[in-house]
Amino acid sequence: MSPSPKRPRRRRVDAHKLGDRLRELDVLLVCGSGGVGKTSIAATIALDEAMRGRRVCVLTIDPAKRLAQAMGLDRLDDRERKVKLPAGAADGGSLHGLMLDPKTAFDRLVAEASATDEERERILANRVYQQVSQSTAGMQEYMALERLYELDRGGKYDLIVVDTPPASHARELLESPHRMLRFLNGRSLRWFLKPGAKMGKFGLKALGGSGGPVVGILERITGAQMLRDTTEFFESVEGIIGQASDRIKVVERMFASPKTGFLAVTSPERESVEQAVAFWELLEERHYRFVGTVVNRIEPLAPGSLTSQAELEALDGIDTSFATRIVAAQVDHAELARRDGSRLDELADATGDALTISVPRLPRIVNDLDGLRELAPFLAT
Repeated sequence: MSPSPKRPRRRRVDAHKLGDRLRELDVLLVCGSGGVGKTSIAATIALDEAMRGRRVCVLTIDPAKRLAQAMGLDRLDDRERKVKLPAGAADGGSLHGLMLDPKTAFDRLVAEASATDEERERILANRVYQQVSQSTAGMQEYMALERLYELDRGGKYDLIVVDTPPASHARELLESPHRMLRFLNGRSLRWFLKPGAKMGKFGLKALGGSGGPVVGILERITGAQMLRDTTEFFESVEGIIGQASDRIKVVERMFASPKTGFLAVTSPERESVEQAVAFWELLEERHYRFVGTVVNRIEPLAPGSLTSQAELEALDGIDTSFATRIVAAQVDHAELARRDGSRLDELADATGDALTISVPRLPRIVNDLDGLRELAPFLAT
C-alpha cells in the first residue's frame, strides 16, 4: 500500500485539522463505500459547521435516505428543508438538507434553457425525454452535480456538503460530466438533429425500415409512435445543447477548484482502506483537492495492561470457565485494536499530507442530532 516513489509527495501538515481545512472550502464531497457510516459523517460535519456559525446545506444522493432521520426531519426531497439547530449554536449558523431527485433537476435544467414556455412544455411532455431523463447512464450522478451547481451559484450557503453514492460509483460521479458531454455530442444525437432526419420514408429507411432492428429496439423502449417522439425530442433539445454543454464545463471547473474538497470515509477493513487509497490516487491524477480520510468504527485499544486470569478468578462470582472467556475476549479485542491501528498507519503513509482521522466504534447507532453531536468531537481531533 506504500506510495510509488515516482508519485510526487507533498509535505505532511499534521497540525492542520479538519475544521481548519473546512474553513477553506465552499463545497465538500463526502465519498465512501456502503455501510461505513458515510451519511452520518456527512451530516455530522454539516451540523458541526452550522453550530460554529456557518450557513450550511447538506445534499444527499445516497438512496439509503438515512440523512433525514439523522437530522430530525420527517423526510427529505428536492426542496431545501431547514433543520432546527440544538441550543448553543453560534450566531448566523443555519442548516438545510435536501434529497436529490434527478428527474426534477433535469426538468429544471430544461426549463431554464428553453427559449419559450411552449418549448419547455413540449420537451417535458415528450415520452422520449421522460425516458432519457430517468435512465441515461450517469444521469443521477450528473444531476447531483447540476443541483450542486445551482446551490453554489445561489450564494445562500457558506458550505455545501454532498453525501455521494457508495464508493463503487465514485468514479462515475467524477466522470459524469464527460459522459453527458459525450451523449450530447454523440453521433446518434447529431444524426437526429440533421435537417433530413425527420419522420417519413427517409427516416425509416435510414433506420433499416419499419421492421428494422433499431426501430424494434426503440419501440420496445418507448412504445407507439416511437419515431415521431424521438425526432421531436431531438429537435426540441437542439436549442439547449450549447447551454447544457457550457454548464457541464462549469461543473468540471468546480471539481478542480481549490474551494472544492473531497473527503473519503472508510472502515478499517482491508478492502475499504484500499478503496480509499485508490480514490486518493484518482483525485491526485486529476489534481483535485483531497482533504483526507475518516476511518470510522475503529476498535479502540483499552488503556493499561490486560487483566490476568488469576486476577479475574480472585473476584467473587467469577469461576475459572468465565475468567477464561473474559481473557480470550480481551486478547481478541487487543489484537483487533492493533490491526486497526496498523491500517491507520498504512493509510496515513499512502495519502501524502491528507488528514487521517480515526473515529471509534460508538455504543449506539447514530441516527439523530444527539448522536451526530456525540460524533463531532472525534472529527476535530
